[in-house]
Amino acid sequence: MAEKHRITTGKPLEKQVKVDYLARTEGEAGIHALVSDSEVKELKFNIWEPARFFEGFLVGRMYYEVHDLVSRICGICPVSHSTTALRALEKATGVEVSEQTKILRRILSRSQIAASHIIHLYMLAAPDYLGHDSIIPVVQENPDIFKRFYRMKTAVNNLTTVIGGRALHTMTAIFGGFTRIPSRKNLLKAADNLKEIKDDALETVRFIDSLPIPEFYSENIYVSLKGENAYPVNEGRLASTSGIDVSEGEYRNHFTERQLPYTNSKYSSLDGKDSFMVGALARINQNFDLLSSDAKAIAAETGFMVPSRNPYLNNLAQAIEIVDGIEDCIGLIDGLHPKEEKPSYTIKEGEAGAITEAPRGLLYHFYRVSKNGVIEKADIVTPTAHNAFNIEKDLNLLLPTIGHLDEETITMRCEELIRAYDPCFSCSVH
Repeated sequence: MAEKHRITTGKPLEKQVKVDYLARTEGEAGIHALVSDSEVKELKFNIWEPARFFEGFLVGRMYYEVHDLVSRICGICPVSHSTTALRALEKATGVEVSEQTKILRRILSRSQIAASHIIHLYMLAAPDYLGHDSIIPVVQENPDIFKRFYRMKTAVNNLTTVIGGRALHTMTAIFGGFTRIPSRKNLLKAADNLKEIKDDALETVRFIDSLPIPEFYSENIYVSLKGENAYPVNEGRLASTSGIDVSEGEYRNHFTERQLPYTNSKYSSLDGKDSFMVGALARINQNFDLLSSDAKAIAAETGFMVPSRNPYLNNLAQAIEIVDGIEDCIGLIDGLHPKEEKPSYTIKEGEAGAITEAPRGLLYHFYRVSKNGVIEKADIVTPTAHNAFNIEKDLNLLLPTIGHLDEETITMRCEELIRAYDPCFSCSVH
């Protein structure tokens, strides 16, 4: 759908910027801002995607249905929703999974994160900085960019398919394990495909670094999982740059949501007051030392420093994560000698929450399960629901610094900032 801008000028020195439909994002949202003499008079970040009530209709379903249902929350990050639900339900019912299951889930998650980053960087974010409304003119001007995008996307999708059965809405990951274990032969072939795109991944970092990304400083609080011996994906402690360092089970002791009248997405707060940022930039800011040597080297080449306080650099952080994800998957596959195993467990009643790192950041699922395996309560908080409050805060900080520019430039800078967060508005109104 084409982007609709209505930009008008009120009294002298007053500028109104209105975007009815924010293009090149997943879902539906808009912006309304009024700036006068470099002061923000009004700002509304309106996520008007209709609510979809996933939490409500999960109640009454069986525990083994949930992971497949929640994967439909998002067509870009279904693996993250499925994996987070499985972990929460397994914790709630006291079911332990094998180390092989954890490794396969990690590879599956990293392949999906890389695929999502590739789509965002090339299809959604890059046109902003190349002066185009879409990727189509970019491809026409430089077909090599599209060829690189296609090679990378094909390789990571192939890995997802080898483990999950298909590239989207994977089928094999289930409660307690997998329905089918991939062969080492197929995994090694997928790893060889990843090796073939390592140079493409490095070039992607250089490509994103070459774009005219705006200078902007925001004293954000960054929240992510913090890994111990590995870059965090499906496990880790819940940490923030403001000093929080707790287990995932303590999530609700620190994070709350509230509803605002002008948006269908809830706004998440830290300790009842602070906004915060989640996503690739938050992860790298807190886990830089756990990146692969190649990822660290390319970050140094671009001059990327941690902690980075420019939210526009979430794009560059995603590119660096692609390099790290490829290296991680190759290493995990090299050490994996798959063996057939069938899930075996006994269900008991209980409740628990779990957190994973989805492409766009922190993803929380909580379930209460009866002794018969029926879902009695569901609570889901997605990355964009975590980020919504902080996006609005960053827009409030940005607008006074660009109020002297013309309305079209102001509008584009605001859109670029939101797209840098890589939001998924459909997820946020789950």
